[in-house]
Amino acid sequence: MCGIAGIWGDANLQRLRAMAESLRHRGPDEDGFWTNRTHGIGLASCRLSIIDLAGGRQPIANEDGRVVTVFNGEIYNYRELRDDLVTRGHRFSTNSDTEVIVHLYEDHGVDAVEHLRGMFAIAIWDEAERQLVLYRDRAGKKPLYYAETDREFIFASEIKGLLAARATGLDLDYQALVDYLTWMAIPAPATIYRRIRALEPAELIVIRDRRVARRRRYWRLEMLPKVETGFAEAVEQVDFGLREAVRLRLRSDVPVGVFLSGGIDSGIITAMAAQEASGPLKTVTVGFEDGSYDERPLARLVAERYATDHQEVLVKPDVADVLPKIAAAYDQPFADSSAIPTYYVSQAAREHVKVVLNGDGGDEVFCGYRRYLAARLNAKLRLLDGPWSRPLWQLAGAVLPAPRRLRTRYAFAHRMIRGLGLEPDERYLAWSVDGFSETELHALLNPNFWRESAEKEGSRGLKPAARWVLELNDLGMVDRMLALDFAISLPNDLLVKMDIASMAHGLETRSPLLDHVLIDTASHYREGVKLSGRQTKPLLRALAERYLPDPIRVAPKRGFEVPLVRWLREDLREARDDLLLSPGGLLADLCDRSYLECLVREQTRLDPRRWGTRVWMLLMLAMWDRHVRPGE
Repeated sequence: MCGIAGIWGDANLQRLRAMAESLRHRGPDEDGFWTNRTHGIGLASCRLSIIDLAGGRQPIANEDGRVVTVFNGEIYNYRELRDDLVTRGHRFSTNSDTEVIVHLYEDHGVDAVEHLRGMFAIAIWDEAERQLVLYRDRAGKKPLYYAETDREFIFASEIKGLLAARATGLDLDYQALVDYLTWMAIPAPATIYRRIRALEPAELIVIRDRRVARRRRYWRLEMLPKVETGFAEAVEQVDFGLREAVRLRLRSDVPVGVFLSGGIDSGIITAMAAQEASGPLKTVTVGFEDGSYDERPLARLVAERYATDHQEVLVKPDVADVLPKIAAAYDQPFADSSAIPTYYVSQAAREHVKVVLNGDGGDEVFCGYRRYLAARLNAKLRLLDGPWSRPLWQLAGAVLPAPRRLRTRYAFAHRMIRGLGLEPDERYLAWSVDGFSETELHALLNPNFWRESAEKEGSRGLKPAARWVLELNDLGMVDRMLALDFAISLPNDLLVKMDIASMAHGLETRSPLLDHVLIDTASHYREGVKLSGRQTKPLLRALAERYLPDPIRVAPKRGFEVPLVRWLREDLREARDDLLLSPGGLLADLCDRSYLECLVREQTRLDPRRWGTRVWMLLMLAMWDRHVRPGE
């Protein structure tokens, strides 16, 4: 695991060192640099030593030095690939997974990535072809950002790496601001800066003459054709595939632990890892003093069953103090409030291990959210769903009182009805992230913003990936919802949250449920297999009967939740009003003052959860503007 960076242009060592220094939290163990003065290219790496502690220093080259790579992540099948490469005559000087990449590239060129099973952001310099190749893993676990200018091409694991090299201009991307207020994060390839782009999941780009010459998607989430696998057989396949994914992710030359959240996903991962590990498994969980958000009792049941070396962290956050640190870690506006407990549990875990497994991906691959139930019900209500019925659903949503609690049947029904009153694209927003709707955005953002945005960039509307999925008429409603989550929420929110929060503390996180072989298997199951009955993720619940205590199997889904509304009303009230209602700053330029004041003062018909989501999004935007955004 590393932070990586590179320059093709003015690749002097001073700039490379500045980039590496800005990324040192990702790899505090050692630095590595390589330059080619003839072509003006240089690569840098900050290493977190996990595999081949003594010999895996980056950058790493092949035998004749004509293929050079820096790499962030882990290749879990590196041993099998290495053995095969040795039989074909390749000579290795290390035992690292990084060196496998350069030899694989020698044999397969840019298509080498198709043989990798892992999480990664990779940069390869090919001397013979005079090209730089960048890759990002299939699900989007590892980030990679880049910028093109008139004179150079530059890339880094985080935006701060590009800023450290003074790589490009920092004009804001107006559409990215709209995307942020819609999705709570900025979907790739956009970033908050117009001239900085993000590599998309499963994307490779080829750079020649310091310009992107080619790009392609080397893998897609395919859900068709469906296989005629029954539920019981699917459970056995998932059990086998997930256990294999866990076993591969236990490969490490340092101890491996597990983030144990008290839910089904991390519980099953813990059970399998404990059974596969050679010694006692370390587990870490986080809790709040607020008992309704404390998962420690459930996590403790799993730890006790599998005799793990268990650590519990009671979080008493000074939220006003930690928010600027979190905003700085993410480089651009990011509004997932669970970044706070993720930040704390990463900090706690790093005191005990360098590597942890987690349950990320279980919800997005195996139907873990109630919105999948809503999508299935939506399919059954087709006769009552159309342009003629939406005004009726809108009226029902307006008349019904807002739910007072989040995870109740009434709250589910209220949200379902509200979604049915919307167009299909906005329906997904209402049932998932629940950011600002198009109507709300036009009320929030002042006319000057829309005028300048149209002049500079035009209007792209809903994220293109979302429109692409919505047009897949051959897919059922549940599969469409899964595909949307996999395309948008997972790579741009959940995986960014985990990568940045963990790497801020030099901690590597591995996600067995996002193994692409397991994903390929599960995606082809029929909807009735992936979502049968009235409960979410039935396949994983069936596994939970084998591995977990009953209280966990039947407990409501929570994840790393925080008392957001209470924080905004109490702990953060002063900071909230200061940041959001300040006469200066980005929000003062962007927003309609009267609308903003009504929202902040709760003079709206929004239920507490929706109010908290919107205010938190604006708060984190203002926090980024004040504490992170570079001066002009």
